[in-house]
Amino acid sequence: MRLTEIISLTWQSMHLTTQPPEIHWIGKGRRARHIVPGSALLDALARWQRHYTDGLKRDLQPADPILCRVVRGSASHRRPHRIDWAEPLDGRSFYQLVQMRARAAGLGHVAPHDLRRSAAAILHHAKTREGGHLFDLLDVQKVLGHADPATTMRSYLDPLDAEVQGRAASFLD
Repeated sequence: MRLTEIISLTWQSMHLTTQPPEIHWIGKGRRARHIVPGSALLDALARWQRHYTDGLKRDLQPADPILCRVVRGSASHRRPHRIDWAEPLDGRSFYQLVQMRARAAGLGHVAPHDLRRSAAAILHHAKTREGGHLFDLLDVQKVLGHADPATTMRSYLDPLDAEVQGRAASFLD
């Protein structure tokens, strides 16, 4: 998902009791998009939903945003950060959150869009036991929601091809 898509998610987007569970949203180009979340994301969403409801002190409404604004506390007055429940998180704050979590994980600078590139790379490099690709270019294109596979190739997979060139060079030597 893109940054703007993530911060615009509401609880109405979540269809977590259907089989399979799905998350729906409107993506780039006003196209309807959806994903089937994995078990780790479903568990995290269930925990967040309980915490969110406790923080709101009311039932969730379909229009409530998934990610809420955090209001920074004051170090000089020893006030902790607080969550501004039902107020959407803005793009800049989400960007800062991704950077903070990446630094804490020892990854250095990571922008939200780098997460899309990482997902493309993980899928692109996933192999079967026999060494075949688990996901072809069209699979990666579908996951990223690109209209044209050339976009996927040019923007996400071509930069990863240093490995291919290295293998070719050693073979041709």
